[in-house]
Amino acid sequence: MPVALRYLITIAIVLAIVWARVHWGAGVQERYPFLVFIPVILACGALLDRGNGFLATALSTVLVDYYLLPPLGSMTVASGEDQAALALFFFTGVLISLVVEALHVGLVDLIMERETAQVAVRDRELLLNELAHRTRNDFANIVTLLNLQSRSAGEDAREALVSAADRVQTIARVHRQLELRDDHVVVDTKSYIGELCADLRLSRLAMRPVAIECIAESHSISLEKAVPLGLIINESITNAAKHAFPDERQGIIKVTFERAGDVYKLTVADNGIGQSGKPRDGGLGNRLVQMLAAQLDSKVEVEPRAPGTAVIVTIVVKTARARAPG
Repeated sequence: MPVALRYLITIAIVLAIVWARVHWGAGVQERYPFLVFIPVILACGALLDRGNGFLATALSTVLVDYYLLPPLGSMTVASGEDQAALALFFFTGVLISLVVEALHVGLVDLIMERETAQVAVRDRELLLNELAHRTRNDFANIVTLLNLQSRSAGEDAREALVSAADRVQTIARVHRQLELRDDHVVVDTKSYIGELCADLRLSRLAMRPVAIECIAESHSISLEKAVPLGLIINESITNAAKHAFPDERQGIIKVTFERAGDVYKLTVADNGIGQSGKPRDGGLGNRLVQMLAAQLDSKVEVEPRAPGTAVIVTIVVKTARARAPG
């Protein structure tokens, strides 16, 4: 609304109140007729923005003096008590206007800070998406090179290159799942682990009668936790696919991720032939899992089952005091 129009509305409101008081309240005796203008001053200052509270105060003081305080029709105030009351009314109106002005200024500053923060968040999201996109492209190039190299390599070297490509692809999946929440870059465990299991089913078990069942709760974890967590799942499923189901044996690999109290619990279990068919603890996959678990400040347990084996990893959840995702 234009400034001039706001001032005209303020003048019109004050004049209307004075006119109504003069014409409809002529026979009413009021000791302090200006009290009715205090809500008018507050409303004009609050609803019509800056300056209107002061205008309503000054105009009300003049009109009340001229039309409502004896002697009527004169700017002179006969009673000393009326003079003091009118002066108090004027300073009260000024004080109300100052408070309303301060609230207006604070509200405008708050809105501007909020808009600035929203722009900053959008900029960070754009930068995050751009970084994730570039990183995914780089990882995709590495995976392509490893797969191409594996075609001309011997059997052992081919398996090593394919495993390396799977590990790189696991890291790349993290960057596809990045989200910005409360100034933290996080990954949702349900979608991330679900996508990881689906991809491993296609790459490792597509032509075999072995299923992967994935049950993962939705939790926001940091990027630092997501990468080693995904690699542990990759190594555990790969290890089970290699050794737990020989001779086209049917079976299932079950991956669960849940929170139990102050820890996250990851379990990769199979119903295969058991520990007898697995490599010794000195195998590269097992050493890698132990190293990744150490990065998470967690421990790994290999639990024999009947049938099969379970790899259990417990990860301590960060406390709320740290104000960061788990």
